[in-house]
Amino acid sequence: MKTGNEKMKIMAIIFREYRQIVKKKSFIIATILTPVLMAAFIFIPMLLTKIGRQEKIIKIVDYSDIIKDDFLKISSNDEYLRKKLKLKFVTDTKSFSEQDSLLRNYDKGKRNGGSDEFKLTDNYKNEILDKKIDGLLLIPKDIVETRRIYFCAQNISDFELNRFINSSVKKILSSKILKEKISDPEIVGIVEKATADIKPDLFVVKEKGTTKSSSGTAYMMSIFMLTILFSILMGYGQLIMRGVIEEKNNRIVEVLISSTNTQNLFYGKIIGIGLAALTQVGIWLLMGWVLMGKFTFGIDKSILNFLTPELGVYFVVFFIIGYFMYSILFSIVGASVNTDQEAQQYSAPITYLLIIPFMIGIMVTQNPNTPFVIVASLFPLFTPTLMFMRISVATPAFSQIFLSIIISIGFTVLLAWIGAKIFRVGILMYGKKPSIKEIIKWTKYK
Repeated sequence: MKTGNEKMKIMAIIFREYRQIVKKKSFIIATILTPVLMAAFIFIPMLLTKIGRQEKIIKIVDYSDIIKDDFLKISSNDEYLRKKLKLKFVTDTKSFSEQDSLLRNYDKGKRNGGSDEFKLTDNYKNEILDKKIDGLLLIPKDIVETRRIYFCAQNISDFELNRFINSSVKKILSSKILKEKISDPEIVGIVEKATADIKPDLFVVKEKGTTKSSSGTAYMMSIFMLTILFSILMGYGQLIMRGVIEEKNNRIVEVLISSTNTQNLFYGKIIGIGLAALTQVGIWLLMGWVLMGKFTFGIDKSILNFLTPELGVYFVVFFIIGYFMYSILFSIVGASVNTDQEAQQYSAPITYLLIIPFMIGIMVTQNPNTPFVIVASLFPLFTPTLMFMRISVATPAFSQIFLSIIISIGFTVLLAWIGAKIFRVGILMYGKKPSIKEIIKWTKYK
């Protein structure tokens, strides 16, 4: 039972640590700059995809003479293609037989294990290099047999363009083949409808409602939120470790211990810096809430649906649990060693424990409720990151979340008790680097 005087001492240490952190220019800069960078990370790519597109002209050269007309009809009727993707398809007024011959030679060479080098006639090559066209779609005479098309451009990374070309050619080719083989137009129509591409709308089901989303958004935002949590836990854990090493080497800790005990110093330092970290997170959440409430910045609604108040609450809960758990581990390392080199060696396993959730992140996003993932998320040292990631993907049963929190709190209390014992001895130990065996012995001292 702590006396009133001891409580005042630990409060003084908490206030000292808190003030030292929040008064630093680096804290103020990080508090302002981090959400700006985070917002830029999410929103700038989206805005660039909307305002950064310029019209692309794709020339079609159809040596089969069975694709281009239907292709142009499809592209001219596609409003999204014209207005959003800004794609324009044109046909060549005169196709050069030399290029047709080059196509056939290339295809024949590939079948015989030839080179990947593709030859364009000078006129087509110069049109692309001189920016007169942005791409050239070549359709060979034997497309029905080979089902091959050739697309040439300086930039081939436009996924929307590639998807549209592939799906449209496939649709036209299938329709042509069906009409040749089946004389009844009604049957052809039925078959075309039966084999038409499906455009799925994806919805996330939650207790509060069902909202539209996308698999890419869910995955990217889950990894993004996990990265933020990882960065904060790692950053403040390293801050505590280096602070303890610095005070130990400068003999400041001896002055502090002369007016209080090591246990008060241990808890006061962790709680004080933790409050500073929580202040920073609180400011970020408040800024996010205000900005999201007043502005949308053209953000995809699926992202706004992802960033719910419920997710924010869980972020704070698992941040607090993770902070205390890992700050205790990092402070133990700081008290046990004398140099930054020794600290890096001893803190490496702690870092690995934070990295492991990233290694199994894809499994979590695709299968968040497998027995392996459930058990892993209940393991205390993985819980802050792994359980939060499960919640961000598909909220598990509340009983699992509650159990993970209880287990983590119990583990943290035990870790704090052990940590205080190690801190008491290690903070006053100088000279050689202690072995793991020696550190374990410190926990047995009375």
